[in-house]
Amino acid sequence: MSMVSALAHLEAMETWRAVPLTAFRHRRLSGRPLVVIPLTMAGEAGAPLAVMVGSARRERTLLVVEQPRNRDQRFAFAASLGQIVMDYINSFRQDRRTDGDRSRYTDAPQILVPNPGGIKALADLGRMCRFRQVSGPYAVEEVVPEFGMWLTFLVDAAEEAGTSMLLPVTGMLAEHWATGQSTLEDQNLASLMAWISPPPGLSVEQALADAENPDVWPPAGPTTSPEFDNRDLAPAIRRFDTANRLGDPQALADAESDLRDLIAEQIQPTWRTMWNAVSLLRSVPEAPRAARRFERDCIAFTNYSDYQDSGALPQRKRDAAVGAARRLNRLERALADYEADMAFDDPFVLADRRSVGEAFAGTVVDAEPGRVVTTDRNRRVPRPRIVVRTEDPLRLAGDTKLISPSPTLPASHRAVIVSTAPDGAATLVTVEITGGMGRARVPAQGTVPEVGQRLAYLPDPGWRPNPQFPEADSMPWTHTAPPDGPDPESDDAAEEWGHD
Repeated sequence: MSMVSALAHLEAMETWRAVPLTAFRHRRLSGRPLVVIPLTMAGEAGAPLAVMVGSARRERTLLVVEQPRNRDQRFAFAASLGQIVMDYINSFRQDRRTDGDRSRYTDAPQILVPNPGGIKALADLGRMCRFRQVSGPYAVEEVVPEFGMWLTFLVDAAEEAGTSMLLPVTGMLAEHWATGQSTLEDQNLASLMAWISPPPGLSVEQALADAENPDVWPPAGPTTSPEFDNRDLAPAIRRFDTANRLGDPQALADAESDLRDLIAEQIQPTWRTMWNAVSLLRSVPEAPRAARRFERDCIAFTNYSDYQDSGALPQRKRDAAVGAARRLNRLERALADYEADMAFDDPFVLADRRSVGEAFAGTVVDAEPGRVVTTDRNRRVPRPRIVVRTEDPLRLAGDTKLISPSPTLPASHRAVIVSTAPDGAATLVTVEITGGMGRARVPAQGTVPEVGQRLAYLPDPGWRPNPQFPEADSMPWTHTAPPDGPDPESDDAAEEWGHD
């Protein structure tokens, strides 16, 4: 944690109020997001219990698995949820724009879940569904494998920093506000909202006490409270099982209604809190570069949509060695780009990076605007140099490429650190300007900082070539993955589906 972040958390503790960490919201917030609140039984990994889903506060659907251990009911639940989600996704596959040889959809879906556990629940559901067959002895509805593949795509996309197609609301809130509680406690949606926007008439302390009481604020999932399971849920499921075994239609209908009402009481507070959080996030202005990242979301959505239309195969259960290396490279690049974008757009984030030496700001104390060098190709190009005096701690080495968020410089401004030298308690940084000066031999007016001008710099993630990985046929058997499809050890397909 940086000094700025630590001070913000300390201020929140002292004032009992959340403190903004950013000036902008760096995630896109769709005008029509799909809120999904999944619930699973405590101790039953991968067994969906219920979900509340909808794209508006007053338009919600509650789906319940009366007996989560029953495979037939679980896949009927997956089919119902899959139809809702696929209708939402397909609504974004209508308007397509063509630019030259490229074509892409103009909008992309956005699914919001309460916390990272919600993403894990959707990942488990996607894995459960995407390998299922639509014909044969254990056939499922056609929407189930398609739904599973789309869920897996969205979960994989959520790993990339800066994407907005699948997001936990707690992550968006914690990215913008510092609270007086731990990072783990920030995953509790009710307690996080208690710090940021406590309910009317309650102090933060009172709202936090309510948030920690599962009878007042049930958990936002994906697992339910063990006390609720033992006291209420287990008896309700037993009543359903008994009515189902006896074949009493009236008792079965009553048991189903009681179970739905019971789960609705558990999930509705989270539903209201989710939409309150969405309204709160809408009040924060969107960062300028968020639109550019959204363009990448649209491209990824288009590419996968086209892949689906061409007869897609399910994603692998495990990455091969080369696939894992490519994924890691992609995630690292996305994180570097996202952090640079945030600091470029947001003075609060820039100050945070300055406090740990990952950026610096200062005053130009010397300048050589007319400096010209001869390149290896015998071309004479302008390469002005300036000396910036900064009092920030500096951990950037020589030859580090730089960009500047300073409004007095063009967005295309590029520079590189030549050298650093101590100057008492400050540091003198010699910087060479390499880009953003125009195409003429003489730099355009205002593109080279002048003596006395104050400016800031941060590392440029820049363009990086893709690393070269070996081909699959040249990999040793120790680094290859098993064939795609269900594991041969898995008995999911062979197990009798029923209550036992």
